[in-house]
Amino acid sequence: MVEKESFLTMDNVEPGMYGVNFPSKINWKINYGEQWAIIGANGAGKTLLADVLLGHTGFHGNKVHYDFFDKKDEQFKQEHFATECISKVSFESAYSLADYKSMYYQQRFSATENEVTPTVEEILKKAVASPEELKGWNEKLNLSPLYPKRIIMLSSGELRRFLIASILIKKPDLLIFDNPFIGLDKQTCKQLNAFFTELAKFQQMIFIVPALNEIPDVVTNIMPAKNMVFGPTMTKAEFNADKELQKTLFEERCYGNGDLPISNLPAPTYNVVVKMIDINISYPTRTLFKDLNWTIMKGEKWALSGPNGSGKSTLLSLLAADNPKAYAQNITLFDRRRGSGETIWDIKRKIGYISSEMHLFFHTDQSCLRIAASGFYDTIGLFRKATEEQENIARSLMSLLGIDSIADKPYLKVSSGEQRLVLLARTLVKNPDLLILDEPLHGLDWQNKQNARRVIEQYCAQPDKTMIYVTHRQEEIPTSVTKFFELQKLN
Repeated sequence: MVEKESFLTMDNVEPGMYGVNFPSKINWKINYGEQWAIIGANGAGKTLLADVLLGHTGFHGNKVHYDFFDKKDEQFKQEHFATECISKVSFESAYSLADYKSMYYQQRFSATENEVTPTVEEILKKAVASPEELKGWNEKLNLSPLYPKRIIMLSSGELRRFLIASILIKKPDLLIFDNPFIGLDKQTCKQLNAFFTELAKFQQMIFIVPALNEIPDVVTNIMPAKNMVFGPTMTKAEFNADKELQKTLFEERCYGNGDLPISNLPAPTYNVVVKMIDINISYPTRTLFKDLNWTIMKGEKWALSGPNGSGKSTLLSLLAADNPKAYAQNITLFDRRRGSGETIWDIKRKIGYISSEMHLFFHTDQSCLRIAASGFYDTIGLFRKATEEQENIARSLMSLLGIDSIADKPYLKVSSGEQRLVLLARTLVKNPDLLILDEPLHGLDWQNKQNARRVIEQYCAQPDKTMIYVTHRQEEIPTSVTKFFELQKLN
């Protein structure tokens, strides 16, 4: 049998993380032409393993050997490190492309007036050597419809396509995808899956996935991860046949017991939670809504659906006091017409809101507990000191969600799935009158999804509470949802 030519090897490697003891060393050999998936539950160490390859995390042990780097010419090797030849695509990658840290959260919805935020075309033109090269990538990825849009205005699917394009243009030797299907509708997932198959003809890839049903078709080999133990490596066929291993990777975990820590608040006096009449929202390149009408009464539980780019996030922003365009529209919240003297904080006091985009605005080293407790004050970036009672409520919620062990850890040092659960706790801490959940389960493994749904159902059991639940996946909709509203792309 002829030995396959190696692309990258890890030889008895141990990540260099202070205070963390790894049960075993990492041994991994990737051959040319292989496409790998690192799979395991949230917090298993998947992202950490990728960070070692990327050079973001140091290590002990023999070596990480980048075989492809040896094939570079000497001048290139003198001017670059091997890790510069590896790129990672994740939703958070957008943070490096736009200065989210210097923006108010609300600014993304007035980005057409925000000259600071670059357009897709401006960024891509800077990344290529010539117009001909950009034309070639446009033909491969159909980027021209995105050109005039400022990146902060892209939908989840559009942002994913743009991020992949902006990195492919740099011609990396290895491309790492972190949760590639997060936030995407089924049609976009199907298209992206097919795109990976085409990409594999010339690109080496590694995928970080939290669930069995999110392994791309193109994957040939599997690296299992559980509790910071990596391996043994195997082919995808071997992994698919090993049901016991799959069960072990995602075995049932213990979560906190009990009910939501609910404050004794007076019963709401309003009847109409949301009333939108003839809503029209347009941008220079497209129309999102034309004569849209929607009424939500107190206690109703709704599911909001629609393809990527149909305007779901924009519609929610009109309700959550984030979008300045709301004041020119006929919108009533909690029996009160928008623009009749209420402040943003009057509205936010009654609303708990989580969305995928919020990850970009929590680029902070604050503790997970402090992030969760910030939901009492609806602050992003500026964190007030929570009271002892508020911290206790936040801890109780984190326990219910199975993340009490990370309460004191820096938010940026936990996995993306754990971050999502922290933001869910943040949304629930004040037991809001209106709960808006935009894809709250994406990026979670199966066990965490089931537990998060259980906690959400506890909230929904309160008859006076109202919920809007956004998802592309019907199976994730809570059983308490009885009403449905679907958006369509107008153009």
